[in-house]
This record gives sequence, C-alpha cells and structure tokens, in this order.
Amino acid sequence: MSDQAAAISPSEAAELEVESHTPYLKVWFGLLVFTLVEYFYARIFKDHFTFLMLGLLFLAIVKACMVGWYFMHLKFEKPWVYFMIVPALVFAAILTLALCPDMVLKYDEAEDEANEPQTTTAQLIGERPSFAVATVVNPD
Repeated sequence: MSDQAAAISPSEAAELEVESHTPYLKVWFGLLVFTLVEYFYARIFKDHFTFLMLGLLFLAIVKACMVGWYFMHLKFEKPWVYFMIVPALVFAAILTLALCPDMVLKYDEAEDEANEPQTTTAQLIGERPSFAVATVVNPD
C-alpha cells in the first residue's frame, strides 16, 4: 500500500481529498426549513393576497435554485450549460406572465347564473314532445 501512496502525485492526492459533492442532508434540511417557512408564512399572510403570492414565489425560486444548484449538480458544470438554462427560464417567465390575466379575471358563477335566461327545451317548443311508437307487422 505504501508503494501506491507514494506513486500518487501531490495534485492527484489533493484531488482525492476534495469533496466532489455537496452534503445532501444539509441541503435537504435547508429545503425542509424553507418548506416550513412557506407554511407558516402562508398562515400569517392568508388575508393579504399580494404579499402572500410575492413571498411564496420568492421562497419557491430560492428552493428551485437550491435543488438545481446542488441536486442537479449545476454547481459543478461548465459555463456553457447556462446558455441552455437562461432561455428556458425566460420562456418559463413568459408563460407564467401569460397566465396573469386568468388569475386577475376570476370567474364568478353566481353572476353568470343571474344573467342567464332560464329556458328549457320544453318552453322553447311550447309543449312536451310526444313520441310515437311505430309497430311493424310481419305479413307472414
């Protein structure tokens, strides 16, 4: 064993000693803490929609960055990877903002039912339709 240890250069020895991956349990615990913060934040600001959405969106972005940075190993990637990630993030932001009018214009069923005329098919015809049954007699 001592012969193999002596055969390793100092740069290779330093490379072997460096931890190549992050401590996953610490990151997982951090994500757990952020999830608990989101829960209590939502309970506190449930009556203030704007503050609630902005805060939860910020915390979700922080958690997504932690997952990407550590669990998807983006921390160890070359800079060319960001040329693929940035356009995807821009596209995701555009799609999210395209849904904002749907969030603002909430559908009110009570208002829709009040403005809709209450007519049925029988009222349109004027009477209840009758169905005649045809009998076919076989002349054999």
